[in-house]
Amino acid sequence: MPKAVMRATTALRTTALYTALCTALLMSFSVMAAFNTETEEPYPSFYGARSVISNQQSITDNDVQFQRRAIAPEVTNEEEASENKAAPPVLATPSRTELTTFPLSAVTLSRNEGLLAKKAYYYFEQNWNEQTGFFDSVQGYHHTTMWDVASGIAAILSAEGLALITTEQANDKLTKTLATLQALPLYEQSLPNREYSTRTATPSGRYSTDSSNGNGWSALDIGRLLIWLEIVRTHKPKFNPAIQRIVDKWQLEKAVFQGTLYGELKTGQKSYYRQEGRLGYLQYAAYGYKLFGFDVSTAYKQQDIAQVTVEGIPLVVDQRNLAYFTTDPYVLLGIEIGNQKQWWNQLNALFELHKLKSTKEASYWVFAEDAMSRAPWFSYNNMYIYGKAWVSIAPGGQPIENPQIFSNKAAFALSVLFDGDDFGYELAEQVVANSLPHRAVPTGVYLNGGPNTAYNINTNSLILSALWYKKRHYTPLIKPSNAVL
Repeated sequence: MPKAVMRATTALRTTALYTALCTALLMSFSVMAAFNTETEEPYPSFYGARSVISNQQSITDNDVQFQRRAIAPEVTNEEEASENKAAPPVLATPSRTELTTFPLSAVTLSRNEGLLAKKAYYYFEQNWNEQTGFFDSVQGYHHTTMWDVASGIAAILSAEGLALITTEQANDKLTKTLATLQALPLYEQSLPNREYSTRTATPSGRYSTDSSNGNGWSALDIGRLLIWLEIVRTHKPKFNPAIQRIVDKWQLEKAVFQGTLYGELKTGQKSYYRQEGRLGYLQYAAYGYKLFGFDVSTAYKQQDIAQVTVEGIPLVVDQRNLAYFTTDPYVLLGIEIGNQKQWWNQLNALFELHKLKSTKEASYWVFAEDAMSRAPWFSYNNMYIYGKAWVSIAPGGQPIENPQIFSNKAAFALSVLFDGDDFGYELAEQVVANSLPHRAVPTGVYLNGGPNTAYNINTNSLILSALWYKKRHYTPLIKPSNAVL
């Protein structure tokens, strides 16, 4: 039986089983969070609830629920003592990133890779806003976050590196984006709001018309943006003055407290200032603040963790609430910064995990966070959460029927990070096949075999970044261009 047919048949057989699991988990997840209601605009939310969600009644600290890129409740000393018992697992075979330690000649991309790059950049051609220098986060959804602004900057630099646009075009776009970042109306005159209109660069979402200029900031989103601002000034030193003006205006010190990341959320008459980020996402985003001179040492301490085994692979998980566990921060780390040998970096283990899962299911599985083409519009596809493996949940915590099981962006990123592995090659081929009927690269594949066509900035940006990384002979993008001969 052809592989594609076998995969589709297996997917259909497993849909019922997966749905049953989702139903069993529904009550336990639902009581832990509410649906995302952060935007007041008549659009579905394609974001992962990057803020605290609460009802409109009186609020106590215990009522506030938290999301992946969101403020987290404080952990007491007693909780720390009981949860900090795990030793990190030994990771799998090193990826190509770890083996590249000296300058090498550029890699010539294949015809299919060139076509994939053009499809990915088509998204940015269609969703560019000339007045602001921002890209729409999802096609037809005219809003963005600082995480997505970082993806836009990544796309511009990668498109230039792949010769899809000229240096002059890239510089013009970056000039406009950086100028808008400097001029943004800031939440409480301190830091960027969680969400902005891509057409006007004004705050959007709840309280966007209040004197507060929005409902708070995400330290994780800003941290990712800081990584890409550093990459810009590494490759294009001419932009250093513009970047310095941005970080001088923003009160970044408010996003770092006691050596870790803190975000703020305004709900009604109250504002909540709490620790933000879980294992993987926290350490990745903290690196951005570290690049700009902040002490984020607490973010890298081995605390609030436990060791679990999934498909025979040992993994480290965060024991705090709603600790979404996807591949995203790990592949971003590998491509942008390098596959560093640190206790929290599980990139190698996650590659082996997905290889084993795909073999077991006779279909390709790669879990990541992604926008969706139907309600609930965004999903966290977790390798492990709350004692269960391979669980897809909505931003509010509810299990998703017919979830996305294959993320094109994460799969392609893994394929270049593990380029010499047969499974990596198969992942790349699958992404190309998934993209053939589409003008831009679609988001992924659902359990029933249907395509997830929520064309979005993060999918297409990571495709471009991964190809640029490969062309630079698998050199992390934060390293200067002259590192590749």
